[in-house]
Amino acid sequence: MDKLRFAIFSELKEFADEIRNRLSAVPGAEVAVIVDDPEDLSDVLKAESPDVLYADLGHAPHVVLDLIESLGSVTPDLLVSGCQDDSQVILRSMQIGAREFLPQAPNEDDLNRAIQRLLRGRQVEPAIERSAQVISVMGAKGGVGATCVTSQLAASLQEKGGRVVIVDLNFPLGDVALHFDIEPSYTLADIAREGDSLDGTYLRSILQVHQSGVQILAAPPRIEDSELIQGEHVTRLLEILRRQFDFVLLDVSRNWNDASVRALDLADQILVVTSLDVPTLHHARKHMELLRRLGHPTEKIHAVVNRQSSGDAVTERDLTRFLGRKAGAAIPNDYANTVESVNQGKPLGEIAPRAALTQAFRDLAHQVHVWCGLAENETTRSTKLTDRFRRIFEK
Repeated sequence: MDKLRFAIFSELKEFADEIRNRLSAVPGAEVAVIVDDPEDLSDVLKAESPDVLYADLGHAPHVVLDLIESLGSVTPDLLVSGCQDDSQVILRSMQIGAREFLPQAPNEDDLNRAIQRLLRGRQVEPAIERSAQVISVMGAKGGVGATCVTSQLAASLQEKGGRVVIVDLNFPLGDVALHFDIEPSYTLADIAREGDSLDGTYLRSILQVHQSGVQILAAPPRIEDSELIQGEHVTRLLEILRRQFDFVLLDVSRNWNDASVRALDLADQILVVTSLDVPTLHHARKHMELLRRLGHPTEKIHAVVNRQSSGDAVTERDLTRFLGRKAGAAIPNDYANTVESVNQGKPLGEIAPRAALTQAFRDLAHQVHVWCGLAENETTRSTKLTDRFRRIFEK
């Protein structure tokens, strides 16, 4: 297919004409029809059979999304444009099948990138064996320790012989780099600036390598840089990282922005980190229900209890009743060793190798292997442990 035939829907004629002009200037696109009356849209799509519907959400995005949802099977590939500050609109657009959520007034570069991705998606490519498992970790609410879980799980997977990278998508306040005592020279903002030219060679050159072996792609430190990062950058990034690592861990924002939704969609497993208190469990249940409504299978979603202690007012039995399922893992509360690990920028396996907390993260790493249907490399694991103990005794 040389060109994609577009139908443009917008109730603003001048805007529709401008989008037509911009699309016409993009290789790989041609505009078949413009529709400005909502009542005509279904009939026009049936008559014209375009490859792509470009929908302007305008000033009443949910009204337009209601219209698109009512089209059913008539809807071709869908591109929408609207305000990118409204996470609920972005989320609903993805739910009804939007392939891209573009800025309110996309320029030719925005449209060209979207069209090239659509064209690539229509090409039949030979199947390739996927390597890395992508694990998205999301906190049920602020302060539950999701970044700590992500960081220590990564270190435990690395200790078991895996090749592990963490991508900090918890912007604008991500602090994975802090947990590893790293001052990043490059961040996700550099990935966004590379755009479609991003390749494995460049990506390898900007990953920060911790002494544990875990590699890190940090969140941008500035809010304005965080605004550069869109779902399309997450897609391209994971395409490359899957070929280079055994595990890709994503510390995901709980705010359901475009990048978070894409990260959750592309994950093999999703960990929702909670604590045993009613407000946090309420948030956990809402996140897990939304994930299921978005089409994620139940077996892909796992609740991880963090900072569990005997003094918790809510029991694991209460959690099972509240969430409708048992927790996938439980991490004990050990404030002293956790703080020491962060302060030194070293994983718990080095700070407190025999602590119950450390063992809990090793158990979680084992459970991740089980969830992913992977066998642990026991030979590599034994070698890693022997090396670690040798380092301890040499000190």
